[in-house]
Amino acid sequence: MTIIRLGVLLMVVSGFARALITLPDVQPATFVLPDLSSKDGNSEPILESAFISGDLTREVHSATAVELNNGDIRVFWYGGKREGSKDTAIYSRVFSNTTGSWSDIHGAMDRQKVTLDTRRYIRKLGNPVAVVKGDELWLFFVSVSVGGWAGSSINLSVSRDNGSTWGPVRRLISSPFMNISTLVRNAPLLTEQGDVILPAYHEFIGKFSELLRIDSNGAVTGKYRISHGREAIQPAVLPVDSVNAIAFMRNTSAQQPGKLWFSHSQNNLADWTALDPLTLPNPDSAASVVQLDAADELLLVFNNHPTERDDITMAWRPTGDADWQLIHQFENLDGSEKIHNPFSYPFLLKAGNGNFHLFYTWKRKHIKHVWFNRAALLNMRIAAGTDS
Repeated sequence: MTIIRLGVLLMVVSGFARALITLPDVQPATFVLPDLSSKDGNSEPILESAFISGDLTREVHSATAVELNNGDIRVFWYGGKREGSKDTAIYSRVFSNTTGSWSDIHGAMDRQKVTLDTRRYIRKLGNPVAVVKGDELWLFFVSVSVGGWAGSSINLSVSRDNGSTWGPVRRLISSPFMNISTLVRNAPLLTEQGDVILPAYHEFIGKFSELLRIDSNGAVTGKYRISHGREAIQPAVLPVDSVNAIAFMRNTSAQQPGKLWFSHSQNNLADWTALDPLTLPNPDSAASVVQLDAADELLLVFNNHPTERDDITMAWRPTGDADWQLIHQFENLDGSEKIHNPFSYPFLLKAGNGNFHLFYTWKRKHIKHVWFNRAALLNMRIAAGTDS
């Protein structure tokens, strides 16, 4: 190949990459805002916990959950002999809003179906997230054909019966770099235009967070970069008004480790503030956050340590107050055990009836579910000295 031909090829590839990275939006995204009104049908405190992933696989990880249109909670996770083994599959079950009981566990997605539908060899599956879109349930999840998680792609499958069966799997076109190294972890958002805003992140060369805008046909139509460089992944994103949002991110920085990152958008998601560390410690691990009675009143569940995942802790930030207050510890390794990352990947869901459902990885052996209501939350705050 001559130098001229090589130069032309590089220009074409570079132009394609720039175009894909900055896909134009037809119109600004307008968020469907959540209902933040206080709701709790039971004045008596409820705080219950159980292991809900069964014993189908040796290891389990990365639980996520979504509230269905009928008020039930469907949870997803992936499991196998180990993280990254060829037998990994995505599993699911449903928590009944009326009876408080769990359905049987069933396999939601396996590598054979993904291989068949996408016509690509799939070696392993990972991180699922879901969103209810009208009468449909959209499931996004990670797959890898070659290599580790840095070789991931995002897939989408749609269910029209609340997750009992799933339609064809499609692979999202989300990156110019051979369409690899894009992953998901936290809950998507919806827009008034009918699009999905999917929090995503990259792990190849750079480690950064972004939002993918996906239309009703499952096509990526826009991107909003949250961070740059190699410092922040796994964004948890919440809308603060109809056009802007806040993001909490796992800190992968070598220069400023040990704390979660925070950023907020400006100019309709087009620009984001520089990464700002929270006062709370965190050991380069995932976190989950929900809004309470106002856009700036928050509950955050995370690992409360700069280097270890030995706990699962919840912090509260009152409205108008920038100071976080620790209010409850769900797990704490007592020091008698030496386990690598025993508690990780919390996912907190605030249901429409005012109850809260927390899911997290417990020693890689179980997905643990903690169910509590507003009365229990108030008791936590009283016990922690943040309320009277």
